[in-house]
Amino acid sequence: MAVRRRRNRTVEPVVEVEEGIAVQDLALRHLLLVPSTVDIEMVDALFRDRLPDSDLFGTGEIALGRHSKITGPYELSMEDAVDAGVPIPWTVCYCLDAPFEREDPPPPGSDDRDGFAWAFPEGLPWRDEGRALNLLVSMARRLSGAVRVAGSLELIQPDPERAVDYVIHSPTWLEPEVLLGVVVRELPGAFLAVEGGSWTGPPDEAYTGEAVRDVIANDPLTEQELYELHTSADNVDMHVLGAPDVIDAFAIVGNAGYDGIIEVLVHITDGDEPAVLSQQRSDGDLVTYEVRWTCPDPAARETRYPTEEFQASRARVAQVVTRIAQAIIETVGGIIVDEDGFSVDRYTL
Repeated sequence: MAVRRRRNRTVEPVVEVEEGIAVQDLALRHLLLVPSTVDIEMVDALFRDRLPDSDLFGTGEIALGRHSKITGPYELSMEDAVDAGVPIPWTVCYCLDAPFEREDPPPPGSDDRDGFAWAFPEGLPWRDEGRALNLLVSMARRLSGAVRVAGSLELIQPDPERAVDYVIHSPTWLEPEVLLGVVVRELPGAFLAVEGGSWTGPPDEAYTGEAVRDVIANDPLTEQELYELHTSADNVDMHVLGAPDVIDAFAIVGNAGYDGIIEVLVHITDGDEPAVLSQQRSDGDLVTYEVRWTCPDPAARETRYPTEEFQASRARVAQVVTRIAQAIIETVGGIIVDEDGFSVDRYTL
């Protein structure tokens, strides 16, 4: 089984090209299948979005854990594909080497949009195997590929059109009224949802000490030290209560009619998002703008074979969600990712 040669620069293959990997090994492992037009640079970039320290292009391997790894790409001849249980027309694959870890079988008649309940009726994958398979299925959705599961040799082929939502990470904070002006141009009738609940202060137990009496029963602090500690805490509370209110999260909500609701959720996020780290833009806090669709029947979005009516609704909403995401990224800059966490070129939305 030949390892597909890398392009543009010389790298060490994961195994010798002359030796390759045994077809029998591929038949016993989960495989990510990608179109022949998808090169390793594209696959490597997507893996880096989720696993910033990975280097599939340079090493031909990604370690997912102590006992799990992804290798490839491997190019299959027609005979190889038949022996490996790979259906036509797939000829390029990446191999997941992980221990099988299964939980209980899915309930009878259960369904999910990626077909895990259908592909694993004897027990759903979890732990390392489950996390890795979910990553591969997400990759397949983005690349219009598929995942051929080991054992049953079933083919999970997720629909790329299911990924509707976008998330933007930016160093720029927009005030609620400013962002509303950006969003309402694409979603007329959208409104701010910033109302918070009123807070009447701590309960009486916090003042009497009853709430923490058991915890501090053996506290070595003296009465004077406790008095000083409480005084300091009271001073901090008074300072915070006397400061002006600060909004660090809010939402904009718009009605999409029969198609449901579109929300823009805004909040502060630490700069440790994998897609941000992979592009070295993680200095300081980031503002996250999530553009989300809530359909009238959430269960319809999670079925493997949605109705034509649902698909039409999703197509209409996807256009609006995309335009809103475009407007926001053009205004605030930053990085935009799809709902699976893979970066998106802002100019190709």
